[in-house]
Amino acid sequence: MSDVGPTPVATDDNTDVVIPDITVEERKLSLQDFLKAVIKFGGSDLHLQADSVPMIRVDGKPKFLDAPSPSNETMLEYISQLIREEDHWKALKDRGAVDLSYAMPDKSARFRVNVFHSRQKYAVVMRRIITKIPNFAELNLPPQIEAMADHYRGLVIVSGTTGSGKTTTLAAVIGKINRLRAERIITIEDPIEYQHENIKSLVSQVEVGVDTESYEFGLREMMRQDPDVIQIGEIRDTFSLTTALRAADTGHLVYSTVHATNASMTVERMVSLFDPSQKELQQTQLAQNLIGVCCQRLARRRGGEGRLPVVEVMTSTPLVKKYMLDGEYDKLKGCVGNREAGNQSFDQHLTELFQKQIIDVAEAKRLSTNVDALNLALRGITNSDTRLR
Repeated sequence: MSDVGPTPVATDDNTDVVIPDITVEERKLSLQDFLKAVIKFGGSDLHLQADSVPMIRVDGKPKFLDAPSPSNETMLEYISQLIREEDHWKALKDRGAVDLSYAMPDKSARFRVNVFHSRQKYAVVMRRIITKIPNFAELNLPPQIEAMADHYRGLVIVSGTTGSGKTTTLAAVIGKINRLRAERIITIEDPIEYQHENIKSLVSQVEVGVDTESYEFGLREMMRQDPDVIQIGEIRDTFSLTTALRAADTGHLVYSTVHATNASMTVERMVSLFDPSQKELQQTQLAQNLIGVCCQRLARRRGGEGRLPVVEVMTSTPLVKKYMLDGEYDKLKGCVGNREAGNQSFDQHLTELFQKQIIDVAEAKRLSTNVDALNLALRGITNSDTRLR
């Protein structure tokens, strides 16, 4: 692979910045060539689509490769290397898309894969999985998150949008428990990303479609496998929520993820999944067993080299618990900015990262929940009306 001269690229403010092209050798490219390009350039995602220029994502920014567009026939060749199970082929044919995981032949990297159709032609998205179990110092996570690994029962939710680092945070939490405590840990994942080796704990990782026929079946069987600590890959429906609440309520320690944009909305998202016939019970279970919610966004570092999490934290304080028991979920957002209780808002964390010169002001504003309040905080102005909540 070689580098060529820079090309002007239009930015949001209509000015031109210089970004080097990413080039690959001019020959028929194999799937492995593209995956090696992702690794070489520190990319997170590879996008391949019939009759479209290949693209990778680096530090959150999409960058096109200087490579020919693959034909639909070439895409089918790539997909044949990714899909080995007959059930996956059937899912692609019947549903139009399928999720799976893929390891490079030399085991140097693993990827989470989605194969789908675009305008009746094949397309693939592959997200690189960093297999080394991360620690909290590497992730720049606040101490409140690390403390969520110190509990023995209850429910911890990590939320955020797709690609915000939820799985990585949970891997660090499970990794800490595994290093320090003798527990029976069971995870249900779709697919498995980080692979945990037994250290002090016995870890069983169940991959949907490989180790169990379905997410629901895996969750049902999990409770019969004598777990102490449970990781549910995602609370995605009423059944997974009911399972998580019941497990926490019977003395297990449960970790899971939810797709939501802030901490208070995470709770509201879970409430929307309550079983109508058990609403009062589940409202009580959630209020009594929730340890805390960690919601994440990823910020680009100053200078554009790498990203780090910006974290909103809402711990289960007596006031948070009261609001949930009373069903006053709209009041939860007022609890998030209370740092004395161990909480913090996105804007508080953004302000802190800017003051430490880790991110620039443009990135702080891009990720801010309340830009006006953030502007005042960045100037050192806060009062009761402009607290960063």
